[in-house]
Order: sequence, then C-alpha cells, then structure tokens
Amino acid sequence: MCKGSSLDDSHTGPARLLYPKINGKQASWQEAIDTIATQFHDIRQQHGADALSMYVSGQLLTEDYYVANKLMKGYVGTANIDTNSRLCMSSAVASHVRAFGEDVVPVNYADLELAEMIVLVGSNAAWTHPIVFRRIQQARESNPNLKLVVIDPRKTMSAEQADLHLPLESDSDVDLFMGLARYCLDTGTLDNDYIAEHTQGSEALLDAVKQATCSLESIAEKTQVDRTRLKQFYHWFATKKRVITLYCQGVNQAENGTDKGNVIINAHLLTGKIGREGCGPFSITGQPNAMGGREVGGLANQLAVHRGFDQASIDKVKAIWRAPNMATKPGLKAVDLFDAIEKGEVKAVWIMATNPVVSLPQSHKIKRALKKCELVIVSDICVDSDIAQYADIILPAAGWGEKQGMVTNSERMMSRQRAFLPLRGESKPDWWAVSKVGQALCELMKVEDGFDYESEYDIFKEHVELSSINSDSPQLLDLSELSELSAADYAQWQPKQWPLDGKRPFSDGQFATPNGRANLIVPADSLSQASRGQHQFVLNTGRDRDQWHTMTRTGFVPALTQKETEPTVYLNPLSIERAALKTGQLARLVAPESRAEIVARVKEDDGLGLHSVYLSMHWAGEFGAGSGVNHVTESVVDPFSGQPAFKSSFVEVESFAIGSYFVAIGENADKLGAIADFSSMQVTEGEGQSRNLWRYASKSMLSKQTWTQATDAALNGKLLVMDTEHGWVTLSCANDAALTVKSFVQVENKAFDADVAQITQLIGQPFSLSKTLKAIQTEAASKLVCSCFRVTEKQIVDAIQTQNHTTVAQLQGQLKCGSNCGSCLPEVEKLVNQHHQQSEQIDVVVK
Repeated sequence: MCKGSSLDDSHTGPARLLYPKINGKQASWQEAIDTIATQFHDIRQQHGADALSMYVSGQLLTEDYYVANKLMKGYVGTANIDTNSRLCMSSAVASHVRAFGEDVVPVNYADLELAEMIVLVGSNAAWTHPIVFRRIQQARESNPNLKLVVIDPRKTMSAEQADLHLPLESDSDVDLFMGLARYCLDTGTLDNDYIAEHTQGSEALLDAVKQATCSLESIAEKTQVDRTRLKQFYHWFATKKRVITLYCQGVNQAENGTDKGNVIINAHLLTGKIGREGCGPFSITGQPNAMGGREVGGLANQLAVHRGFDQASIDKVKAIWRAPNMATKPGLKAVDLFDAIEKGEVKAVWIMATNPVVSLPQSHKIKRALKKCELVIVSDICVDSDIAQYADIILPAAGWGEKQGMVTNSERMMSRQRAFLPLRGESKPDWWAVSKVGQALCELMKVEDGFDYESEYDIFKEHVELSSINSDSPQLLDLSELSELSAADYAQWQPKQWPLDGKRPFSDGQFATPNGRANLIVPADSLSQASRGQHQFVLNTGRDRDQWHTMTRTGFVPALTQKETEPTVYLNPLSIERAALKTGQLARLVAPESRAEIVARVKEDDGLGLHSVYLSMHWAGEFGAGSGVNHVTESVVDPFSGQPAFKSSFVEVESFAIGSYFVAIGENADKLGAIADFSSMQVTEGEGQSRNLWRYASKSMLSKQTWTQATDAALNGKLLVMDTEHGWVTLSCANDAALTVKSFVQVENKAFDADVAQITQLIGQPFSLSKTLKAIQTEAASKLVCSCFRVTEKQIVDAIQTQNHTTVAQLQGQLKCGSNCGSCLPEVEKLVNQHHQQSEQIDVVVK
C-alpha cells in the first residue's frame, strides 16, 4: 500500500513525542512510572479495582497486549481492559464463538487460489486489503471460471470488477443469507449428511427459513436486489463446491453484526463448505495485530488464550500468572467503558495507540467523559494527537517500525515484526512501560513481582506456556509445542500458522463445543431499512484508500493527502438533486436524535443508493476540525459483541449556507480560523517542502475591511490585495521592495477547486501577477489515481489515447502507476477496460 511505502515518513512527522510528560511538563520515565503506579494503587484502595481501566489497540504487538492484559486481569483485578478491535472485529469474534465454540478463522489465504467462487460481503478489499485483493485478481487470471461476487450497498472499486454485484439495502444482509438457506432447502442442495453428523440446531434454523419472509420475492423486496441477481448468486453458491465468503466491516459494524456473521457461517455449514480447501467463511481483520490481541485476551469479555470467565479457566490462568487478584467476570466493553468514565464510576483510564475521541461513536460524549476523568494516561507517538490533549500523563511509545514482537494476521499466521528504525528520543516499547508500572504496583501492593521481563522473548514464552491450558481441551489455540523455543529460535522466527500441527481447522468436522458439533444460529428479526422507520439517509462510514484511521500518522504525509483533500460526503447524483444540494458545495450532516452536526464537501458517487451517504472515517484534529464523522454516529451497539453500528446511523443532509469561502497557505494561516465557521487542513508539497493548506468557510459575507484586518493580523506582514471578479486575492509579502510571496489566501462567495500544486509553488517565489491569476483561475485538477507517483486520471487517459497504451503493463512502463504498492491497480485496470469497451463499441458502429 502507499501507506506502507510512506511508513518512515509517518514516523518522522513534526509532532513526534520524544519524552514523558506529566501535566504538560517534561518528566523522567521513573517519575511517570511512579506516578502512574501510585495513583492506580490509591484509586484501587479507595474505589475498588473496577475504577481502573485500559483501552488498547490492534496496533500493539502480541507481547504488548499480553502484559497489559495480565496486569489488569491478574494483578489489578479487573477485566476493564478493552481494545479498539471492539470497533472492527468483535462481532466476528462473537459469531465464531457462537458457531464454533472458539474464535477461529477456518480459511487460509492460499484457499483463494483454489476457490470456484469468492464472495466479498461488506468489504471494499481493493482499497482496504489491496494485497488480498491482488491475490483474488491473480486467482481469477489463472482461473477464468472463478466467479467474484460483491455484496455491498455501494458500487465500490471492488464491485466494479465483480462478475456479480448485489447492491443490497443497508443492514439487509441477514435477509439475504436467510434467503440463501431457503433456496438451498428448496433446491435440495443442502449437505444433509454434514448437517446430521457435524451440526446442531438445524431443525430450528430450517423452520425459520421456511417462513414466507424468506421466499425469493420477500428477500428481493427487503434487500432491494432484483430477483434475477439474487437467483444467480444463490445458484452459484448452492452448486459450486468450493466457495469462500470474505467479510469485513460492512458485516461487523452493525446493530446485528453478530447475526450477520452467523448467517454467513450458517450458509457454509448447511452446504458443507467448511474445513476443506478453497472454501469457508473468512473474516478478515482491519488492523495489523487484531488477531494477536484476540489470542491473548485483549477484549474485555475474554480472559486469555480464547478462554472465558468460567471457574476452570480462571483457576488455570491464575496458576500460570501467579496472579494475586484475578478478575472473575467480564469487564466493560468500549462504549460502556467510556459511559462509565463519564458517570464517574471509572476513575482512571490508560489509553494506548488509539484515538477514541475520534474513533468512538458520539465523539462529543467521549471528550466530555475524558474531561471529567480523574486520571488519563496516554501512550502514543504523537505529542498533539486528539487524545493527547486530554492526557494528564503522556508516554512516548515506540513506533511500529521501532519495536519488535509477534503479530498474527487474518489466517492465523504468526509473524515476527523486527525493528528497522532506531528508537527516537526516550520512546519505549509498550510492553516495557506496562511492565515497569506493573513492577512498581506489585511493590505497592506487597505482592510477588509478575513483570520481571527482560525482553519480548520472555513474554512470548509465557504466552506459549499459558496456551498449554488448551492442550487437553477442544480449543485449537495451543502453542505448547513451542515450549522449548530458545531466544535464538525466537530471534530467527519464520512465520508459523496455528494450529501448529498443520491441520486445517475443522477438517475433521470437530468443533470446540461440548459435543464437538457446530451450532447453527437462528438470527433475531431483520433490521432491514423498511422495518426501521423512514429517515432521510443512512450514513455509511469507512476507509479512504490512502489514509489510516484518524490521520495521526498519515495526515501529514503529502503523498497520502492528495486523493481526498478535505472532509467529503458522497451521494448519488439523484440524491443530491432531491436534497436541493449541488455538487461541490458544503453541506451539514445532522444526527436526528442528538442534533449533533458536521460539515463536509458534497461529491457525486453514482455507485450509492438513493438513501445512502458515505463519509470516510479519517478526518480528525486539525485536518478535519469539527467534521469527524463519529460526531454524528449514534452509540448503538450489537447486543452480543458490543460493536458499534458505524455503517448504519441515520443523518439528515442539508445545505450549509456560506457567505465567504477562502483558502490559505503559509505561516500562521491557521489563525484565520477566527473568522471562519468551518475549516480543514491538507498537507501539500511544493518545491520539495511540505506546507499546510487551510480551507475555510464563513456563514457571513466578509467585508473587504474585515477581510484585510483579519489577514493582516494573522499573517503579520505587508499585504497586497487584488480585486478579481470572484473576490479578493491577498498575498503577504516580505517588504515593499521585494515582493516575495510568504503566504497566499483567496476568498470568494462560492466554493471552488483550486490547483493546490500551483498555489503551493508560489510560496517563496517573487510575486508574479500572471502566475497568481493562473493558480486561482485554474480548472479543477484531474482526479489522482496513483498516490505513489502522483499520476492522475487525465495522464492515464492521455497515455491510452495518444500513446496507444492499451495494457496496464504499458502504462506502468511509462507512468509507473500501480508499480509500487499496487493499491491503485483496480482503478488503472478500470480505465484500460473502459477504453477497450469504447473501442469495441466504435468497431460495432463502423461495421
């Protein structure tokens, strides 16, 4: 990915945290450790263990996760440690446990090459999992008969390449897959032998699918997918022997996300398409070590190594941890945890490698909670991230490339991350910081030290030992075979997949349930939109191709800020018209219940349904100011997993009337926010130097006098104001004699798309009227396709048309697009295919 290519840039940003701070003042590590341990101890003594908490992240390595989990659940005595994986993978975990008895993904990446059909549900893998999607493309190239089906309310880049796209209504996935079960029943394509020998609950499930609500006609109405497409998908799934269903956030991030996962698993169990090569349900993770966190028990409702809070598990974990204060019940899940912080029930929270003031729903509530919290500790690499502003103590964490340890990917493959960058300043790995606090806390509690680790190896060995409690159980997570692993073996570790015996999960038809049978789950009532009342729009949120989470690491990398330059809301062109909006204008998105609102630029996406809008999840901090999408998402969660329903909040979209809109580049340009009601910031690059470009909007029409005074005060320099037919262009110059441009501002009464590259290049150059006018009057720049090499759609089309480059390889040879990270290849291929289709149409006309 382009994000991966820019990894070093993301570590060396301008806001890197290099030393601990207590109440805003630089402190030593020993001061920070002693303060945390003392305050944790005091709060525990006064209010009990459940007044303490941690909120961690899939960015942590397995060893980091392990020590944090052990500290809270074994020594502090509370399970109030949850992870931001709650926001992306917990519904998949819950569905696995309900069906299989254990959180196991039963598919390997190699199965993609062996499948006859691949179904993508709620995943735009072309953007979010480009390496996986490239493997799918390569599998299709080697096997032309391989079918790709994409199930998604949006016609995404992944859907563009599918053999069949089902643009279902939001949250009608359960209906769709219940209809599939009914189709298999009606056509005699159930695997009755497999059902009888290896499952339980089939009678109740099949009774449910026999109802009229699961007929083809009823499902077509509920999902708003025409019967022909439905029948084609059902026929392919029922008749092909090897089918893989990959699913991600479009399934998980829903009020019924666990049920969605279970109806997908049901389909594979009912047809026997599981436990064999080339088939099975495949939940793919959203973070690099989400799976590793699940293995060690990073979720509040898990204990450790896939064990829950039954007494036998508590006793076995306690014995290996030598834990003096074992947690005996599940802790608070993410949304409930921050509710408890706001109520004052939880007095302290230690937040690691995540940004909950942006990433959790109803972000205004999270900010309010943290302001009230008695003790907020933050471990991060950014000194001025959104969450850092609420920290009483902030600790400098090692960045991803600066530390080492294990990660586990979606196919259960354990790989060793090796440091390839030196530690910066006084930054330390998270396991080290937690261990030191753990040691200090043990001393205060007068209990045996359980955190005397010298290296990641020591921690991993203990994790291996702990997993041995599964060796006499049906649980598949058992690493005890590695008990003799030496430090040298660990240092030279090559990727290994569990189960370590090499057997495919469930290949013997045995599951981790008491009787060894998989559970077929009857879902709750449908949540399709027709039954949930009438609202203007359903808000769907997700990732932009070039950004990562809340932009704390990627927002200031110019190569990653070109594709989506400001908070943008996408609507179907007909929806824009019906809402009395115009493409390019600013619009307000309002939550119907809380009346919270954000502002974003309107753009067309004809791949969206008429009742859907889409906004990326990344805009935060100074990059998006008040336009973080989770300001308007509601705190609705799945009842089994506690995962928020990010994909299905309701919003109203209204015009945001503005009197003035302006942009500014240069020193102190951020100060112009004083006269603005909306702002966003983009990091750009010109003349080899990155610069911040600010976009502002004011509800009122600024007078020329107000404008001149504001810019003079903000820019503190000699001003040159030029009248144009669109408004005023103001340049701050060094002095009267040499008009060297220090900063650039444009104001006008309507929205516009300026050529950012041309504007940026004016800075530091002698003033030129012609260059200035050219920059501000230019047409909107062509859409960026390849972020790695800054290749636009216009350049690609020109190369196809004028150079007769009709293959991707030819375009890569000339323009380099798609030759680095490959995440833009689907778009490049789409443009090539469009050219071929147009050429064929011309040939037909000529003939």
